[in-house]
Formats: sequence, C-alpha cells, structure tokens
Amino acid sequence: MRLTRLLLEDFRSYPTAELHPDAGLTIVAGPNGAGKTNLLEAIFVAVAGRSHRAGPDTEMVRHGRPFGRIRLDLADPQGSATARVELILPGAEAPPEIRKRLTVNGLARRVTSVHDDVRVVLFRPEEMLLLVGAPGERRRFLDAILAQRDRRAARDLGELARVLAQRNALLRSIRREEATSNGLVFWDEALATVGGRVTAARLQLVRDLDDRLPALHDAVAPTDEIGDRVRLVYVDTLKDAWTDRSVEPSADELAAAYRRRLADVRQKELWNGVSLVGPQRDDLRVELGGREVATHASRGQQRTIILALKLAERDLLSVGGPTPIVLLDDVFSELDAERSERLLGLLLERGQVLVTMADLSALPAGRRGVAIWQVGEGRLSVAPRVA
Repeated sequence: MRLTRLLLEDFRSYPTAELHPDAGLTIVAGPNGAGKTNLLEAIFVAVAGRSHRAGPDTEMVRHGRPFGRIRLDLADPQGSATARVELILPGAEAPPEIRKRLTVNGLARRVTSVHDDVRVVLFRPEEMLLLVGAPGERRRFLDAILAQRDRRAARDLGELARVLAQRNALLRSIRREEATSNGLVFWDEALATVGGRVTAARLQLVRDLDDRLPALHDAVAPTDEIGDRVRLVYVDTLKDAWTDRSVEPSADELAAAYRRRLADVRQKELWNGVSLVGPQRDDLRVELGGREVATHASRGQQRTIILALKLAERDLLSVGGPTPIVLLDDVFSELDAERSERLLGLLLERGQVLVTMADLSALPAGRRGVAIWQVGEGRLSVAPRVA
C-alpha cells in the first residue's frame, strides 16, 4: 500500500491542506518554519498514534479549534485494494463529545491494527543523536520497530509502562512509610513476566537488525569505510541473574532471571523509591571494529551506521506487512553528497519516500525532475519540477 493522498484539517499550522505524493520520491520544499515537518508528523501520527515531538496531542490542533483531522488515502500499486485511515485529535478546549478517535475505512481501530495496512519509517535530524545520546533514544528506536511489526510486543510495551508506573508509585509510598513492602510481590511478578516478554522481543529484533546491518552499512558507506565490521549488542540489567547468555532465551527464562534480579536489588529499590531493574533500564551498544561507536567513531562513521540502521528498520518492517512509507525530514542537509546519493538510491529501490528540504540544491543531482510541493504561509501547492 502506498499513500495517494494526505488531507489535513486544523492540524498544526494548516487550516486545510492536501498532498498527493508520487509512488516514488516526493519533495516538500520551503523555508525553515514554513510547516514542512508538520506534514511528515501528520503521516507519522496517523500511523503510530503518537507524535515524535514532545508535548500533548492538543498541541497538534490549530489554536482555538475544537479538533484536528488527519486522513491518509492508501492504495496498492494495481489500485485493486484501498484503505482510508483517519485520526481525530481533540483540541485544548474540545467539547466532551470530541475524543481522540482512529478509524480505518470508517471503523474504529486500535493503532496496532493500523499497521496491517500502513507502516512508516521516520528519519529526522535528531536521529544523529541515536548513537551518542541517552540510552532512552536507543530504547525508543527498538520499541518503535516492535510496536509496528508485532501486535503482541506493542501490547506488552504498553503493559510494561503501566506496571512500572504502579510499581514506582508503590516504591515511593513505601519510602515515605505510607505503605508496606508486601504489595511488591504482585508488582514484582508483573514486571518479571512482561519484562521477560519485552526483553525477548528486543533481543530477537537486535539479532534481526544485526544480520542486516553489515551489508546495508557497506551499501551506504564511502569507499574507505566499506568492510568495517558493525555489531549490535543488547545491554540488559540482569547481570548474574541471567547465567547462560550463549543461547537465545525464552520469555519464561528471562522472567525467571528477572525474579532473581529483583530479589537481589530489593533493598536498593526501597531506598531509592524507583524500579532499578527492567527493560526500561536497558541499552543498545553499537560497535565498529570491536570498539564502541559512541566514543571511538568519527561523525562520518556514525552517520553511515545510523543510515544503515534506518534502512534495516525499513527492511524489517516490510517483512510480513506493507512496505513502509519512508519520511526523511531535512536529512540531506546533514549528509555529504556521496552518502546522500547512496541513501536515496537505496530507498527508492524500496518504495515511497517523502523528503522535506529548505534548499533544493541539497537534492542529489541524479534525482532532479521529481515531484515538488511548496510550503509557505500555511499553504501547500505543487511547484515546478527541478530540471
């Protein structure tokens, strides 16, 4: 399925907007602050159910309006199958009858079921912090892939967040001497069970990414970086509680390890008033030639690895589901000409790509003549193609 039309109503800076992307590459051009990123955000929100930007959903609704609407019209290449995804977002002062609502072909659906019809891969300038930023950046990268490709994993991630909120609240109450530690028995078991499933899913995902990464790295890399060995290592908090790391563990085996580890850190958690063990504390280490990329790789090497990771994300999401729509937000301004041409060539072999650009001269020279839409003053219009 590919996106044939994007319709917006009172979303961010747009009173109304309509975009008809090409089946391959579509450029959305305009000065900084004109609203280019808002278009990619709208597509992402309709598919993922949340924004990649910080803030509540109400911030996405144009100021003073009761609700915003996003509509995606989708079709397969032959036009024999179509789908319409629509998301309603209530504004800050919306009446009670207006609630957040997602529908597919007019029927209410959960976000996880939307991924049967459409998936997205988002690449934004902030992705350059993926390797050198906080561990939460890398956890979000893994979990975003899991949420789109595996309904069970998506439910487990939501359950994990609920369990941690309840368990941390109880730990704080115990620390304030407002509750006893007896109630932790239930939440320890809940955290071990769902934590085992989430960790097992993440480990499988890391193996899948690691299998694809070397070839994709070499496809993007300049000549002098080809052949550099890239490796992913999942860093958990189980320590000695997980004794045999040479085999692929089941969710039940990991749950048992979590039970042992939670018992080990019980007093420390009671003192700190927060959960110290679980998938929420894990990390992903990326190595190049056996050395950690965050501290030993050049910025160019880091960019190459991040591009390869996003390509691997796109390829994995294509397995057992629709080919993802790739959203590139002002990426080419961060890349040299060689990496830009290699990246775009690889993506266009894989489906539909939407790119935002402030300066059309950053577009790889071999890709001129593509569809261009211009953004300015809250309006969207077709622009002449670059010769």
